[in-house]
Formats: sequence, C-alpha cells, structure tokens
Amino acid sequence: MENKENGFEWKGIKMEDLRQIMDDPADNAVKSIFEKQDMGYLTGLLKNMAENDDVVSVELPEAMQKFADNIHKFKFSEKDIQCFVQTHKIWEKHGMKFIFILFFRALPYTYRAEKPANVLRMTKLLITHAERRIFETAQFVFDVMDENWWEPKKKGILTATKVRIMHAAMRHVILDNNKSDEQWNSVWGKPISQEDLIATNQVFSLEFFKGLEILGEGLKPKEQEAWFHTWKTIGKIMGVQDNLISKNVKEAWSLQHVIYDHLFSDESHSGVMLAKALVETMSTFHLPTKLTLILMRRMLADKQFPDSFEKMLGPSYKDEYPELFEVHTTSEDKEEHEERLRGHYHSELKDYYQKLNEEKKTIIKKGIENKENNPAVHKGLFEKIIDFLMNLVGISKKEQHLIDVHIELLHNVLHHKDTGNPLEELEEEMILDSMTAMGGIMIAILNGHFRKGKDTGFRIPATLQDNWQLKG
Repeated sequence: MENKENGFEWKGIKMEDLRQIMDDPADNAVKSIFEKQDMGYLTGLLKNMAENDDVVSVELPEAMQKFADNIHKFKFSEKDIQCFVQTHKIWEKHGMKFIFILFFRALPYTYRAEKPANVLRMTKLLITHAERRIFETAQFVFDVMDENWWEPKKKGILTATKVRIMHAAMRHVILDNNKSDEQWNSVWGKPISQEDLIATNQVFSLEFFKGLEILGEGLKPKEQEAWFHTWKTIGKIMGVQDNLISKNVKEAWSLQHVIYDHLFSDESHSGVMLAKALVETMSTFHLPTKLTLILMRRMLADKQFPDSFEKMLGPSYKDEYPELFEVHTTSEDKEEHEERLRGHYHSELKDYYQKLNEEKKTIIKKGIENKENNPAVHKGLFEKIIDFLMNLVGISKKEQHLIDVHIELLHNVLHHKDTGNPLEELEEEMILDSMTAMGGIMIAILNGHFRKGKDTGFRIPATLQDNWQLKG
C-alpha cells in the first residue's frame, strides 16, 4: 500500500483515477435506451426493475438485449466450478451467520464510505425504501449462492445481470443535468465507480471472513480462497475490470485497506442516514433498537477504524443511549464499562427471547404462506404424493422448525443447563452463541417476508428450505 501526495495507490493504480471510471459496456447499453426514449422512460424502467424479478424486457433495444445475452454466455473454467461447489457447501453451513454479519457488520461498516453512500441517499433507495433495498441485498446473496447459480436461466446469473443493469441506469439518472433535484457533485468522482464496484464485491468475502472471526468461527485458508474465487468471478460478471481482480485473499485485503483508507476519512452525512435506516429496518426481526445497537457495537469493533460505531451511529442514537457510546481511557474503566454493557445485553436478550416465543407461530405461518405463493419453492407433484403416502401410513416428515431451533439455543444461553433456572449473568462464550443464533432467527423471519412492491415473497431455494429446517 502506498499513500502518495497525489493519492492512494494499489499496484500503480490510483484510487482517485478509479473514481472516474464506471462500466462502459453496461452504461452504453443503457444509453441505447435513452437515445430512443426520454429520461422519464428510463426512470420508469429503473423503478420497474426494482419492483420485479424480470431482467431484460423483450421490448428493450437490441443493444440491451445483446448486453444481457453476452453476460449469460460467460465461460466458466473447471476451477471456477469447483470453487462454486465448495462455496455452496460453505454457504449451507455458514449462510445464517453470513446474513447476521451482513446486517450487523458489513453494511454499517461500509456506510463509512461517504462518496458511494451519496448514491443511495440521492436515489432514496436506503431512505424512503430502506427495508426493500436492504432485503434485496440479502436476496441477491441468496440467488448467487444457490446451487448451480451460474447456469443460464438460474436466478443467480439473472440477478447479477439485473443488478449490473440497474447500476448503469442509476448512473444515467444521477448524472442527468436536466433533473430538478440535487445534482451529483463531481468531487465525489463518478457514481458507482470501479472503486465502488470492487470494494463492494470484496466486502461479500472479506467482511464475511472478519465477521466469522469475531464470532469465533473462522474459515480455513482453502475455504476462504474458494469463497473469494467465487465472489471475484461474480464481480467480473457485474462489471469489475480485470486489473482490479486480486489473485488471492491476501492481495484482496491489500486493495481493500487502500480503499478503506481512501474513502473512510470523509465526514459522514449520507452514511449516518443509511446506518439509521438500517437500524430501523431491524425491527422487522422484532429486534428492539437498543439490542440492535449493542450487537452492532460488538460487530463493528475494528483495529483499522475503531471509531466506526461512534461515527456511524452516534449522531442518531448517542443522546438516547449514552451508555453505549461512553469512551474510557484506562483499562479498569473500560472493563467496568464492558461489564455493564454485558448486563444491558443480558436484559435485552431476555426480553427478545420472550418476544420471539410470542411471535413464533406467526413467523412459521408467514413462512408457509410465502412458500405456497412462491413458485420458486413449490413442491413438485411427486414430492407431494410421497408426503401424502407417508402421512397415510403414519410416517411424518415434520421436523422442528428453524425458529424453534434457534429460540431453543437462546433458551440454553439464558438458562442453567442442569436446573433450567435463569442465569444471573452471561459469559463471553454464551454471548457469542446468542449472536450466532440471531442469524437463524433472521433467516426464519426472512422466509416469511413478503417483499414490498413485489409479487412474490423472499426466495429461499428449496434445498435450503430442507437443510435449514424452514419447512417444519
């Protein structure tokens, strides 16, 4: 890493130069629409793509059709496929933790990057449509982590194509000099630049690895490399230029640290708004604000940027929850403060455990309704016949539902394993166990989440429905 007078560099590439580079193939395809239609049409297209699962309409210009077709002809090597298969196995094992890490570390941490955060603020995607935008990010991950996601017509490659087209459309709308609202500031570089694309892509690997380490469950080096290889391939599909694709995890971290140093030093305004919207969205999981903040405080602990929690969440919540933002200089005071916060966490967790017990029947019911209304996870006729015959002879496939499994995990954290009596305090290991359980709870609730503005619910593939005990 070099920090020269003329800017931050990685392998001779200046980060400020990257901020001027967008994604020519996708941008030119979108430009072909604008040449035949007005800006209102393009804005409507962007809105339609955000609200529907379709990728490219047959009514669009040939250039756009050709662009999408070229993506779907992307050639994958034998090594690619091997890494994809291994990554899917890691996803089956750790996907619930990934979702927890996404919401409590990856997103709020990277909102520090003020320049790209301005895109989300200006398009109002994370202000007026916070829940939809955040959950669409989760849906994107589920789609590209699905089994055989790379095959033509599978949701994975279709979703990646759609997101790339949406990025190009957003650039065109943002850079429109004729629009009446706020104009893009050239000091920020270009919207959704190559620096933004590679940084975001690598977050899905690097911050996942960091989050697992915080939870006490790191991946083996070979697992990290397979996961990273999969995500960097997704990055290529989504427009990241070749000279930014790192050969391994170590090299990727060297680039990511340069980008963080380059972007995280700006004063946060848009990022603070996005972080607040994220906290508010966590109420979907029945999480109270204080518990959400305590979890984010732990997950945002960081040596490179130790002030992330204070910087991103302090402006919105410090006055209401001053005890969470106390800063102490002596080790004795720090230890005493952490002990008090463990008490706060214990109290909040008990209330959350009680709330989940009250809501679990509704959570399971919503999941069943979502599945019945979602063609992507419908049982086939043969599977329905097998279920009927098994029930007829008294053999039930019914298992404990995911929400029950993880509520039970919380019960075990909060109660003595021999007497069943409530514990007076929580040890560190118990706190980590409860944080891990949160991921399963969030997946169970997402399983019943009906996406606002969509005609379907949240899509969790049928294989995961079984493996993650979402069918009950």
